[in-house]
Amino acid sequence: MFGVSFLVPAFLVGLAAAAIPIVLHLLKRETAVRRAFAAVFLIKRTPVEQAARRRLREWLLLALRVTALVLLALAFARPYLADTTAQFGGVTVVALDRSFSMSSPGQFARARELAREAVNAVPAGHAVAVVAFDETAAVVAPPSAGRPAALEAIADVSAGAGATRYRVGLSRAAEVIGTRAGRIVIVTDLQRSGWGAEGQGVVPDRIPVSAVMVDSPAGNLAVTAISGGPSGTRATVLNGGEGTRLAQLRLLVDGAEVDRASVTVPAGVSSEVDFPVVLPRRGEASVVVEDDAGYAADNARYLLLAPPEPMEVAVVTASGDAATEAFFLYQALQVADAEVRFAIEPVPASRLATRLAAPGSAPAVVLVLTSRGLDRRGVAALDAFTRVGGGVLLVAGPDLEPIMLAGLGGVGQPAPADGDTAADRQLVPADGRHPIFQALGERVGNLAQVRYARTRAIEPTDETRVLAWFSDGAVALVEQDLDAGRLLVFGSDLDDAWNDFPRHPMFVPFVYETLRYLGGDRRPRRALLVGDGPAARVEETGFVTLADGVRVAVNVDRAESDPTRMSTAEFDAAVAQARGAIVAATSDTDGQQERDQGYWRYGLGLMALALAAESLLGSRMS
Repeated sequence: MFGVSFLVPAFLVGLAAAAIPIVLHLLKRETAVRRAFAAVFLIKRTPVEQAARRRLREWLLLALRVTALVLLALAFARPYLADTTAQFGGVTVVALDRSFSMSSPGQFARARELAREAVNAVPAGHAVAVVAFDETAAVVAPPSAGRPAALEAIADVSAGAGATRYRVGLSRAAEVIGTRAGRIVIVTDLQRSGWGAEGQGVVPDRIPVSAVMVDSPAGNLAVTAISGGPSGTRATVLNGGEGTRLAQLRLLVDGAEVDRASVTVPAGVSSEVDFPVVLPRRGEASVVVEDDAGYAADNARYLLLAPPEPMEVAVVTASGDAATEAFFLYQALQVADAEVRFAIEPVPASRLATRLAAPGSAPAVVLVLTSRGLDRRGVAALDAFTRVGGGVLLVAGPDLEPIMLAGLGGVGQPAPADGDTAADRQLVPADGRHPIFQALGERVGNLAQVRYARTRAIEPTDETRVLAWFSDGAVALVEQDLDAGRLLVFGSDLDDAWNDFPRHPMFVPFVYETLRYLGGDRRPRRALLVGDGPAARVEETGFVTLADGVRVAVNVDRAESDPTRMSTAEFDAAVAQARGAIVAATSDTDGQQERDQGYWRYGLGLMALALAAESLLGSRMS
């Protein structure tokens, strides 16, 4: 049985405005006075409008005006059809745990049975809803006075490969209940790891929560890690049972078995297994354990074998000959395995705008060493590149004009040439916890051994952060966030003109960490967990090709493989900690129903028609 409800009933006060045209109509009514008029022949040929017809048109005008105001108020109140039984009776939400810790043989069938019993036990007059949850939660059966819809939804739910998140499930169930009276019945295996870290309250104090426990398997073997090395491959296997287990493992490369191993694993601990097989640089490797009693989702762990893609760095010089104009910097990026980390692209300053405008091929970092040949188009392109997520390093050496320090987002102020000073000073980090300096570890103190003969005067602004100072109090390194990107300005050069930094052992690691910080982790992720994904949730384990064509290895959350359970009393205590004062004017389910129905659009459309008819009729009467 359905009735009309309103998402924002406060707007119904606007219905009072419908009385305005009625009052004006009544005030405008006048009684004509009879007067004697002798020269009747003068008006014999004058067209006379019948009074009855005019009164009818006036009443139609009044009705159209009142209708338009009523429709406007109703549209703003957002009407929708709702189950009146669910509105005015109680609501029982059955929350069914569908995480992979419910997937052992026969376990989820038992969970369905308990969920059906909970639905059938709902008091008469109560509406019932069903929520299925793991890392996310979905309303699979909205509140309804009948039981068949809920029972059918339970039959369609199956255990997946996601992890247990009790706060997510309880929060969604509380949203379904909204401001109405109700209760939550959660059907789960009471897995301890499902609560995770403490968070904000998700269940109002007025909503009781009761747990129905599903028995767990007697034991579970899970592969929780796999890694390759120069001498072999190592895997980690967890025994979640109560007794010692003999684990039989297989190593597969590109789907073919290459080795076998076995290990005896004590109860409740993890053991490492070594395979004397060196994995190839490219391919797909996995380790599989034989386990018929536990969860199938964690019987395998997957590793995508792919060399890291280099980070593209555009080095901007006057002529584009970075090997000559930026000799020390260019050589630093070629040291050791730097060619694996960075792909260097020399770019003439005059062609920077054209380079950054190339679709789909922008570098991760732009390193600007000169302003000679850099026009306004180049500066504008650099600014736009930074704001969409790029990283820029301005090296304020002898080839960078002071005016450039204010060209991007107002970083620094134009400094006069005589602001440059000659002295012997050192660099001092302002915050050792910044990612650049933190990555250097204990070596960060060695930066003080570098001597700077000349520096560039940089005036920080309210939007900038000083990351390092020179020992005379001048700014050495400043940072500013420009929308999604990062901009750094270094107050000296990086090519042995104003300092001896390029000759110091700290030069290479400093350059590496600075570029890595600016570039961020823009390389595609090769390993995901179920529930992750750059655009949508990844639901299955194994090797998956995403929508953008990137191949990834998808594994389950290893915490879900731990079968440690809570008692009902411990679960109730955890629920008590998750309670909080939740203010909800209306439940999200009501909002979703209103958005799906969208009756307010029809109301506005009818109001527009009423106003058009009123305008047409009024013009004819005038």
